[in-house]
Amino acid sequence: MSLNPNQMAYVAIVSTLIFGSIFVGVSGVLQTSEGLGNFDSAVEEDIAGDGIATNKGEDTDDDGLSDVLEETQYGTDPLNEDTDGDGMSDGWEVEHGLNPLDDGESDPLEQDPGEADVEEAEQENETDSWPDPNQGPNGDPDNDGLTNQQEQELETDPQRSDTDNDGLNDKWESTYMIEIEIPGGTFTLFDPLNGNWDCVLLTSDVKNNLRELYNLDEETPSWEELGNGFGQHSCDNVLDFDDDGLANFQEEIFATDPTSQDSDGDLLSDAEEIAREQLQLYRAVGITQGIDRNNQPVFRNCNDPIRDDNTQTFPFDAPFMNQNTSWFYLDDDGDGLLNGPSDWDSDGDGMPDGYEYCYSIFPSSNVI
Repeated sequence: MSLNPNQMAYVAIVSTLIFGSIFVGVSGVLQTSEGLGNFDSAVEEDIAGDGIATNKGEDTDDDGLSDVLEETQYGTDPLNEDTDGDGMSDGWEVEHGLNPLDDGESDPLEQDPGEADVEEAEQENETDSWPDPNQGPNGDPDNDGLTNQQEQELETDPQRSDTDNDGLNDKWESTYMIEIEIPGGTFTLFDPLNGNWDCVLLTSDVKNNLRELYNLDEETPSWEELGNGFGQHSCDNVLDFDDDGLANFQEEIFATDPTSQDSDGDLLSDAEEIAREQLQLYRAVGITQGIDRNNQPVFRNCNDPIRDDNTQTFPFDAPFMNQNTSWFYLDDDGDGLLNGPSDWDSDGDGMPDGYEYCYSIFPSSNVI
C-alpha cells in the first residue's frame, strides 16, 4: 500500500520520537552508571569552571567543610581553614552560627582622595552590616562572659550561655572547674560540657537530705524544680561543695567561689554575708576589754574563737541583714564586683567587709 505525502511525514515524526527516546534512555544509563562505557563518575565535576575536577567530599584545608560547600555555599577559601583570619576555623564558625567571612573588626575606610561625595562614602561605610563585633574572636553573642575564642578553646557553644543545660553559666563553671577523686577514678566538677547528672556523690541519703532542704526552704527552688526532664539532678548545681551553707547554684547567682567558704577573703563566710537573720557565731566580734582575776586588762582580737574548744556561740545580727535582696545584685563601689560575698570591700572605702562588721558593732551588748 502506498502512502500519501502527509502519511509519510507522520510516520517519519513517530519514528524519530521512538528512536530518540531509546537513544536518550541508553545514553542516560551509560552516563550515570560508573564502569559502563567510557564515562567518568559524576562524583567529580568541574565546579569552579577552571578545568579542574573537584571531589565533592574532599576537604583540602581540613576545616570540617568540604571544598564544594566552601566554594558554592559559604564563599570561604577551600585552601584556608580560617578564611577571615580571626583565629577560628571556618568549620567551627559555621557549626556554631558565626560568619566565617567576618572577623568582627572594621577595616580602615579607603577612599579616592579625589572623590567628591566624601559624606556619602562615610555613610555607606557606617551602615554596612559587616563587620559585626560579635562575629569576631572577642565577640560574645550569648553574653556568658566568654569570648568566641575562649569558647572555641573550651569547646563550649558561643550561642548558648549554658552549654550543658545544668543551669550554670559557662564562664562561671569554667572558672571553678575542679577534679574530684572518687573510688576508682576521678571526674571534673563544674565542667561546662558535662552537668554530672546523678553523679556518684548524689547517694540516696544525700538526695533525701537535699530534697528535704530545698522543699522546706522558701528561698530556693524545690528539689523537683532543680531536676531535668528525666528527674536527674546535676551535681554541679545542687551540691554545696565547699560546705559553706550556699548551694552551688546559689554561689553562681552571687558570683562567688563554690570551692571556698569565704570567696572574697574578707573574714566573713559567703553564707554569713547573705544571711537574713541573726548569726550564731563561735568567734568574737568587736574588741572586748575586760579585767581578769589578777585585775589585768584583757583584749580579744576580732574573729578570735570565743572558746578554744568552739563550744559556745553568741547571737549577732548578720552584716547585711537590713539590706534588700536586690542590693546583692548591685555594684555600689563600681569595682566590677557585686556587693556582699563576691566583693571584699562592698562600699569601696579600703576596709574589708569582715573587718568593718567585726568592729562596727562595738560596743553593743553582744560584744565578746
